[in-house]
Amino acid sequence: MAFILNDRVKETTTTTGTGAITLAGAVGGFETFSAGIGGSNTTYYAIKHQTANEFEVGFGTLNGGASTLTRTYIINSSNSDAAVDFSAGTKDIFCTMPAAKVGLPFPEEFGSSSAPKLITVKVATKSGNHPYQGQGSSAAYYLDGLEAPALRLAGVDTTDKYYYRFDQSDSTNSGHPLRFYLDAEKNTEYTTGVTNTGSSPAPGSSGAYTQIAVDANTPNILYYQCSSHGYMGNHVTTISNHINGDLTIGSKLKLPTNTANKILVADGTSFEEVDLSGDATIASGGALTLANSGVSAASYTSANITVDAKGRVTAASSGSAGASTGFVIAMSIAL
Repeated sequence: MAFILNDRVKETTTTTGTGAITLAGAVGGFETFSAGIGGSNTTYYAIKHQTANEFEVGFGTLNGGASTLTRTYIINSSNSDAAVDFSAGTKDIFCTMPAAKVGLPFPEEFGSSSAPKLITVKVATKSGNHPYQGQGSSAAYYLDGLEAPALRLAGVDTTDKYYYRFDQSDSTNSGHPLRFYLDAEKNTEYTTGVTNTGSSPAPGSSGAYTQIAVDANTPNILYYQCSSHGYMGNHVTTISNHINGDLTIGSKLKLPTNTANKILVADGTSFEEVDLSGDATIASGGALTLANSGVSAASYTSANITVDAKGRVTAASSGSAGASTGFVIAMSIAL
């Protein structure tokens, strides 16, 4: 099962009531739901009675043979946005794009591991509008008919990941395995949460795909590219806790506790904000102040100095000028 939306999918039906819709065949010049969406898949639909003032827009699920469509939930309808009790007569039922998909900011329905968001991949010649026109391969990936579009993927929970399946069943994919990378040049492949069918089946054969599970740790920028040829794809972005590449701060980096006397300390895996403690403090302007040692600031002569194990002067005093008594006695004996 996967979510699929396709152009020019339209059939008629004579189903009445509020139950599942039995599909009666394609309207001239259109595809059936079986051909355009496929059995057991989900899609957006609209139903319009040809003679009565009855309509409904919703999210539907096709049965295995794509001969009936279950009205999974209703988005908008002539029955106060509830399921319409359709009267007798012929209705048109077709794929549509709900207005909310445009009106809401970046809406994205959940795609699970068992029902991922399906993206159909084909390969054709670059048209001149490719972001990497003139670089690498002369061929490009076309996703759901669009030439190498930049994508924004949803998914921020580590337990409820969003799944996206890039279907490479079309024969034009032969020899063009789609993979994910941390850079457009493909220096580093990204494989966490990524699965593919490899050579069984290989791209260009029925059932071939590459799938990615997106969560909070997916890098914020990835690139989908062909593992065998250069610059066929484009980039994808995610809302992520993981920054791919250098982070440039345009102003100030503010941490949870913005008081003075804080520094960042590495613990081997990360940096943590901690208080500077011990014999020094640091001010907000960056000035480092050493704690007083207990020794008065002065110039000492013939000094007696005490130093602790850390090399700090803990005591100091001036001694007597001239040679010590012990030194005089020692010299007299020697002479």
